[in-house]
Parts: sequence; structure tokens; C-alpha cells
Amino acid sequence: MRLLSILAMTFMAFSAQAYQGVTRIGLYKDSMLDTTRITHIIVVGSAVKEDSNQFFQSGVIRAEKYKQLWPDHQVVIMSSPEVRGADDDKVFADFNIPVVKIINDSFTPEVFIPELRNYTKIASLDYYGHSSPWALKLGKSNAALTPDAYEKKLRSLKGNFLPGAYMTLNGCNSGFSIAPDLSKYLEIPVSGSLTGTLFERIESDSQWYKEADWTKENYVTINPATFGEDAACSLGLCWRMKPSQHSYGSYWGSFKEGLNFYKFFCNFENTDGRCEKAMALSLLSFPSVKSINVDSSVEDFKAVAMDYICTTYKDKTKFDTCVAGINAAIARGDLVYQSHPGPELNCNFKTCNALVVCKEKRFGDGPKGGTCRLKVDIKPNPTNAAQEMVSFLKGFELLKKN
Repeated sequence: MRLLSILAMTFMAFSAQAYQGVTRIGLYKDSMLDTTRITHIIVVGSAVKEDSNQFFQSGVIRAEKYKQLWPDHQVVIMSSPEVRGADDDKVFADFNIPVVKIINDSFTPEVFIPELRNYTKIASLDYYGHSSPWALKLGKSNAALTPDAYEKKLRSLKGNFLPGAYMTLNGCNSGFSIAPDLSKYLEIPVSGSLTGTLFERIESDSQWYKEADWTKENYVTINPATFGEDAACSLGLCWRMKPSQHSYGSYWGSFKEGLNFYKFFCNFENTDGRCEKAMALSLLSFPSVKSINVDSSVEDFKAVAMDYICTTYKDKTKFDTCVAGINAAIARGDLVYQSHPGPELNCNFKTCNALVVCKEKRFGDGPKGGTCRLKVDIKPNPTNAAQEMVSFLKGFELLKKN
């Protein structure tokens, strides 16, 4: 076990003696839990009573996408939401999600992993919440899921995932070690971020914008694009999470380098294209600018893929520049295009060649906030964005053949 993994177990911990949480299992547009059905699992981490229900809503919109695509599949939401100003029952009730199971314990890896083992046909797993470069924060207290600390237990879950299954990690810095490690242990594609992540809301032009780029005149109460028909924002269908436009700069430190889209990792032998195929499958449920399925045109699929890779700004020409740059890089064949505004990481399906290095707190009880930096191997002509697009398009072609 790496020393840093041990240290990361203290990530954002609170006093366990004074806290006893409850974990809830909800069903989206279903009423009876069946652990033998094909299941999409959405995990919403704790808002630690400091944040709103936006993590939860970001999970709800993905749940709706799954139900639209596969009405006969089961969508499970696991969470101890712990949002600001509302108890957990109300959070589930506000979005009409019946709680079908209550576990009288805090949402920790010791609760999560055994619960996951109950499901025998997992098609996807999506996480929305806080994360550090080393751990996902499931619950409010002592609840950090550091993959390599649970390697043996995670590896034992491989048989619970269906062929073509994937995982998305929608939290800050989840692509440095968490996503590659989970991909290796579970042998499925896993996406993660290489910077901070922020909430985006759809506007009247059917594009998604971060808070700093919102415009009042384009505010909507109806999502006009994501589902092929109007969907009410009041139902939790207008929020999503995407990486920041810039390199990370917050609690852990200021990183010079980064990548501003969720990068997929396939840290296993990928000889049959199952990595790319699962990547493409994940885009069908990504809340985006169009409603797509396996029968959609390549152009519609590509529009969603561009929305996934390229980031929006108040200056809309920047998004268009990104799209044009990726298309040109693919047309030339060299795939060289820098989508990130600062030094861009050197990524492949296994790693982004970046190690987060921090000073320890006194007495060795964890990384010290504000001291972290990246130790990187930077390639001068990055190909991340165009290569990801090529992989998505390859995967979509494979999906259409089946």
C-alpha cells in the first residue's frame, strides 16, 4: 500500500465519535429493488452540510437519461446527501425518488463495497461528489474511498460488472490515481478529471455554462435539448458536472498543468475495442446538447462528444475554436491540438504521467493543504482531445455494428 494512500484516509475527516450517518438506497422511477436486474448505480457523495443539492441533481439527470435509453433497466441511487438546510429524506423526496433500503451506518467504503456486491448485473457506476487526488468522499465523516487501500475487495467485484460496463467519476482531481486504479482493479473503463470540477446549467441556446459564464437573459426553467423533449428543471434535470476550464487551484494547492475534460482510462488489456465501445456507450447517457442513442447519426454523436471534450466560455468563439481544432487535428492525422489553456498533461489509456506531491502535516497525519504540486512528464504537442474523439468515434462505430 502506498504511503500516500494511508495518508489520504484522513481526507476531509470529521470526528467519528460525534457523528453517525445513515445510508439510503433509492430507486429512480421504480418501486421494487431487484438486485438481479441490469442496474445502473449512481453514487452521490456527501455535501457535508455545506453545499446545496447540486451533486444530487447531477446524479438525477443521469438517472433520467438511463431510464430514457433503457426503460427496463434499474437505476439505483446510493447516497447520504447531507446537503445544506435539508434532511436526507427530503432530498430524495424532492425528486420523487423512493427510498427502498436504509442502512443505519455512515456511507463509508465498509458500507458501499458490500452493498455493491449485492448487484449481479452492473451496467454502469457514476460518482458525483467531493474528491481529492487520492480518494472519493462518500459520506461526511471518515468515509474516504482510496482505491488502493481496498484493492482486494474491489478486485473481487469484477464479476458483478457486465461486459461493456463503465464508471464515471465526477469530482475534482479524480483522474490522477483514482480512475486509473479503479480501471485496473475492476477491468472496466473509468473516466476522471485532471483539474477541479464545477456545476454547469443549461441555457436557452442548449449549451451548458458554469456559474461564472451564466447570462440572465438565457436562463431557462425547462431543459430544451437533453431529452429530445422539454424537461422541467424543477425535477433536477438542468444541472451537470464538468471539469474546470483551467488548471486546479484550491484547497490542495495550485497546479500549473492539467486537462479540461473527463479523461477515460482503460488500465487493462484492450485488444477487442471494448474500451472504446464502453466510452461511446457512456456518452449516450451524458447530459448534453442533444438526445442520442445507438441509432443516432454520427454527426449527432459527434456533437455530444465535442460538448464532452470542449469547454464552454462566455466568449462562445472559444468553444467553436476547440471544435475546429479537433477536427483539423484528425483531418491532418497527427492529432495535435491543445485544448487546455495551460500546460497540458501527457495522457494515454493508462496514465496522465502526473504525480501529486505534497508536504505532510505535522506528525505525519496526511497531506498538508496548499502544499501540493504536480510532478509531470509534459509532451510539447498534446494529442489528448483529438485522440479521445477518435476513440469515441471508433467506439460508436462498434456499437452500431452490434
